[in-house]
Amino acid sequence: MPISQVYDVPDTAALQCHVGGRIALSGATVELHHYRFRGPQSAVFRSDRAFVDLALSHRPGRPRGTYGEHGSLRPLGEVLFVPAGYALNTEWGEGEQTSICCAFDAGDDDIGAVALEAALDVRSPPVREALVRLAREIEQPGWCSALLAQSLCDQMTIEIGRYLRRSAGPAERATGLTPAQVRRIDDLIAMPGKLPGVAEMARLCDLSTRHFFRMFRAATGTTLADYAAARRLAQARAMLAAARPPVKEIAWRCGFETPAAFSAAFRKAMGVTPTQYRQSVLR
Repeated sequence: MPISQVYDVPDTAALQCHVGGRIALSGATVELHHYRFRGPQSAVFRSDRAFVDLALSHRPGRPRGTYGEHGSLRPLGEVLFVPAGYALNTEWGEGEQTSICCAFDAGDDDIGAVALEAALDVRSPPVREALVRLAREIEQPGWCSALLAQSLCDQMTIEIGRYLRRSAGPAERATGLTPAQVRRIDDLIAMPGKLPGVAEMARLCDLSTRHFFRMFRAATGTTLADYAAARRLAQARAMLAAARPPVKEIAWRCGFETPAAFSAAFRKAMGVTPTQYRQSVLR
C-alpha cells in the first residue's frame, strides 16, 4: 500500500488509507485516497505543508474537527483546508470514503481564529471544481496532464488564499452578509424542493434584492446560483451514500423537475451518474 506524501496518516488498525493515484508537481503533490474506517474514529492530521481535502464521497458519521486540543469541535465540510504545521483534531464515524488531497508549499503562515474556523468548511466553488478536475486527471490522465494539473493546483492555491482573506478581513465582513445570515440562506437551500426565490432570501436578511446579491458575493466569493448548486450537490451526494431514498426522490428534494435533469447536472459535476456514484460508494 503506497504511503501518503500529502500528510501523516494516523497509524491505527481502525483506519486504512489506500493511495489510488498520485501526481507529483512543482511545489505540490496530489493524491486520490480511499479510506476504510472500522468503528467510531478520532485522529489528528498534520503536515509540514498546507493541504486541502475534498471528500468525493460522503464523510461517514458526524465529522467534526478543531485546531488545537482544547477548541470546540465544529462540523467538517465537503472541502477542508489544513495550514502548514497545524494539527487538525477530528472525529467521525464508521464507513468508507474517497477523497482527493493536495499538499502544496504556498500558504498563509499566520492565520487568525476566524479564518481557521472557515478552513474547516471551505465553501468555495472554484476550489471544489479544481479538486474534482484533479481527481479526474489522476483517474484518466490525458494529453498534457501534468501541465493541466499544475495549472489547477496554482488556481486552487490562489482561491484558497482569497477565501481565507475574505473570511478574516474586517472590511469584507463589514460589507458582506454576517455568518448568521449565511446560515439562514443555507437553511433555505437545505429545504427539499424548488429553491425559494431571491426576493424571499433577501427579505429574510432584511435587505433589498440588489443589496443582497452584492453582500452575498462579498461574503462567499461566488454567485448565489453557483453557491446553491454546490450546496445541493453536496446534499445529493450525502443522500446517495445510502441505499435509500431512490434517485427520483433525491432529484425532487434537490429541486430538479425531472430525474433526467438531475442526472445530467450530477454527471457534469461529478463525472458519473447518480446511480453509478451510489454503486461506487455502497460496494
